[in-house]
Amino acid sequence: MCKAPKLSPTSLVTATHVVGLFLLLLASAAARAQSVEAAAAAGCSSTSMKLPQMTYDEDIRYLANAQCRSGSLDSIRFIPLSTEHENRYLSFGFWIRERGEYVSNPNWSDTPPGNTYLMQRYFLHADLHLDERVRFFGELASSLINGRNGGPRPGVDEETIYVHQGFVDLGLWNSGHDSLTLRAGRQEAAFGSENLVSTRDGRNIRRSLDGARLSWVHGDWTVDLLALRPVLDKLGYFDDPPDHAESFWAAYAVHPFRFLPRGNIDLYYMGLDNKSVPFDGKGTGREQRETIGTRLWGNTEHWDYNDEFSFQFGSFRSYAIRAWALSTEHGYRIDSVPLKPRFGLRALALSGDQNPSRRTLGTFNSIYEKGPYFTYAELFARRNLVALQPSADLNLSKSVSVLFNPAFYWRESTRDGLYNIAGDVIVPGLKSDARYIATQGSAQVHWQMTRNLGWFTEFGHFFPGGFIKQAAPGKNINYWTSWLDIRF
Repeated sequence: MCKAPKLSPTSLVTATHVVGLFLLLLASAAARAQSVEAAAAAGCSSTSMKLPQMTYDEDIRYLANAQCRSGSLDSIRFIPLSTEHENRYLSFGFWIRERGEYVSNPNWSDTPPGNTYLMQRYFLHADLHLDERVRFFGELASSLINGRNGGPRPGVDEETIYVHQGFVDLGLWNSGHDSLTLRAGRQEAAFGSENLVSTRDGRNIRRSLDGARLSWVHGDWTVDLLALRPVLDKLGYFDDPPDHAESFWAAYAVHPFRFLPRGNIDLYYMGLDNKSVPFDGKGTGREQRETIGTRLWGNTEHWDYNDEFSFQFGSFRSYAIRAWALSTEHGYRIDSVPLKPRFGLRALALSGDQNPSRRTLGTFNSIYEKGPYFTYAELFARRNLVALQPSADLNLSKSVSVLFNPAFYWRESTRDGLYNIAGDVIVPGLKSDARYIATQGSAQVHWQMTRNLGWFTEFGHFFPGGFIKQAAPGKNINYWTSWLDIRF
């Protein structure tokens, strides 16, 4: 039986502030919604759009029309720099996430004991457009955590204040809808299903990378070329240099695929050079890994599908890398019945190392993977894994949805271990020959109160399988998280 979670005095004060802020924002939500509806009626379609995943992707030029300004902050979200050129403007915005989290038995063990803790994440950005060809974007951030037993987890929980993004966009060529743009500096990046490159939004510190990105749009083709290094996220003030021990480069192309209903195809090549990385049974050393893959995806009136296959090769120390991954997700929507449900099934397999004594490394590396792929608990990474996850998504109203997403996990290879999202081995594989890892029961609730205000919560319970019971303390895990997002 797990103990009741306790909050420290500092966390209680923070929680009180969060609740007060939530009630204040909730009280103003109705008035804000009415003003948004009035702006939409005036032809400002952008006011009803869902906010993009990246803060730099939001197009706020509709605010040049005074009738489209539905809030007091719109005067700083769009500051015109020219009366004649709509593309010359300065914009300021922010994103606040106030979050609580509880884990009963971290790492399947009661040492250290689980507890409830609070996290805060603050983004403040400035976006300067001099014309269609030159843009400067900068974003400061602060990620804080209070009351977690064991302290902050390195690189994902806490960094006092840091430059999260800072880049320049140069329009090298533009002709109609075709363009060639160079982005240089610190930036977020995400591609496809985010199986390999993501923002890591599930953690308190989102991922950013330093380098250059060349984007080419021509007809139905979108092609990106990247050369980047991840940022080292440290605890101090502005202590976030690029990680010179790791390099990443990629080419990613997207094009319609008309052989499938409303289909699209992604084609990609990725390279990774990491000077120090551990693998179970193989030790720690330099990894030089290349990935080729494809993704087929699309949406019809009722069906959606997303299938991806990747193959990896290269070298780790004196070992040759040969690894693979296959993931598939299909869903069916029924809009003609109450709750407008979507029923889905996700299945994937990611290779593990078959024999520690062989001169081949078979463990798949998901590189900069999307952390909350199965659940925001993120108990283990997408390596040496076979998983099956059915789901049922129900719309209680236009703004409230509930997702039930249990899952079942196995090791792909019983000779390889279990890894965390940082790439470290958390349970060595040779401690047990059992294949089954765990069973997950979980549910999520999302309430999009307004375009700028959203609330999310998830609860999950994890039952250890034979491998965890034999190779680790094997405790059940209860997990809960909830947050309030405020974006302008």
